[in-house]
Amino acid sequence: MRSQPTGVLFLALLAAFSPATARSLELAEIFTDRAVLQQGVPIAVWGTARPGERVEITFAGESTSAVAGTDGRWKSWLPPQAASSEGRDLVVRGSRTLVRRDVLVGEVWLAGGQSNMGSRMQEYAETVGAEFARADHPRLRVYTVPKRNVVGEPAPPEAWLTVSPATVAAISATAYYFGRDLHRRVGVPVGIVVCAWGGTLAENWISRASLLAHPETRPIIERYDRLLGSYRDEADYQARLAAHEKSLKTWRSQPKGPARGPAPKEPMGKRHFQRPGGLHETMFLPVAAYTYRGVIFYQGESNVADGRSFQYRYLLPILVREWRDHIGAELPFLNVLLPVIKGQQQDEWAEMRESQIIGARMVPRCETAVVLEYGELNRLHPHGKEGVGARLALLARGVVYGEKIVFRGPVLRGHRIEGSRVVLEFEPGGSDLSVRGEALSDFTIAGADERFTPARAEISGSKLIVWSDKVPRPVAVRYGWKNFFEPSLYNREGLPAAPFRTDTFRLKTEGNR
Repeated sequence: MRSQPTGVLFLALLAAFSPATARSLELAEIFTDRAVLQQGVPIAVWGTARPGERVEITFAGESTSAVAGTDGRWKSWLPPQAASSEGRDLVVRGSRTLVRRDVLVGEVWLAGGQSNMGSRMQEYAETVGAEFARADHPRLRVYTVPKRNVVGEPAPPEAWLTVSPATVAAISATAYYFGRDLHRRVGVPVGIVVCAWGGTLAENWISRASLLAHPETRPIIERYDRLLGSYRDEADYQARLAAHEKSLKTWRSQPKGPARGPAPKEPMGKRHFQRPGGLHETMFLPVAAYTYRGVIFYQGESNVADGRSFQYRYLLPILVREWRDHIGAELPFLNVLLPVIKGQQQDEWAEMRESQIIGARMVPRCETAVVLEYGELNRLHPHGKEGVGARLALLARGVVYGEKIVFRGPVLRGHRIEGSRVVLEFEPGGSDLSVRGEALSDFTIAGADERFTPARAEISGSKLIVWSDKVPRPVAVRYGWKNFFEPSLYNREGLPAAPFRTDTFRLKTEGNR
């Protein structure tokens, strides 16, 4: 059940607001025309006003009130509402009257992550262009959280967009397809709040305090603090920022092509969007008090690139728990397993996928959407966002909305060694194991020397038998343990198995913090 944050937490949730000297009544940025409110639970509404000012909030015949505190902040809850496709006014009265029009009630989801969550439909126009004309969904709406490097930084205002052929190009592709498929199934308005920034690491979305509290993630803050200490003073940092802007301007003026090279990197510091805890403050907290049904999350590529895949099994559960604490409810959290991708970091990508699965299992109601087949050999941002959205919606339908459907692929339960063969057993539920392609592939097997060699695999009832004539005394099997492969192990519903291993050998990124 959703709690009502107070005290220090309440102040943190409203960190992006104007100071106590606010001269007039204001609503939080996220409350614009065409908003969607969550059905069936108390609905949080908040903003700023003059200290001591009484605020009246009215919506759909229901009212509530609040009094602004000494800091000028106020918050209250409207009673639970039934889903409604009728656009109605949200009215807030105090020193002035604010009206937000065409507000619906339905299912609201928070969509977080980095570029594969944030990238917009227009970036995939060459493959999804035909969808633009079909995207006429007046009861599907999307709000994109403004990007800010620091709290209070001016940013172009955002508004809730009603999905239409005229607006869909500017909407997150993953969020759009998830929302479209969910909307078709639940039959009520759907709102998606997109809180994403390309190139971000998991620790950007976690508070400094939470990172410091865990021994596996504390080094992230310690490393950042040492870097800040390398500047002589604030003037030194600002001078380096100015030099960076000059270098960036020069880089942008050069003709595009290999000769131009990569863009200059901004000096890490208190204004850098990748600083630990930064986007937790500037993007997540300003919308954390909104009322949601659940969270979808697509992130991890930057942690792979930083060589810290193993550490992610600690970062993910910290993030999930902290987001739930700030939101005030143990919301279902649907995490996207990174799809296949070409690259040189073979082990790092495999280790990240394992960390995503292990991290999700460490917290209740955290599930993993396996979307391996929607990756592309040469694209970090694959075009298969429709498949990703559909897989997330399928997971939501089964886990959150209770449909009696198969929503997971095969999940390894255990194994045993029988002579030269390894027998793999899978969790009951779903349908029988199935092969996509001519034969099962990307299985490897190892003996006590921990050297893996390609193996053969075949289905035997509800089990898999794996072997290689080159490994007469096997001790371990792995499947899909690489960055790019064509998944072959599915169930009959067409849902893939996640990569897995039966061993506990030390991993390449283990210990990297």
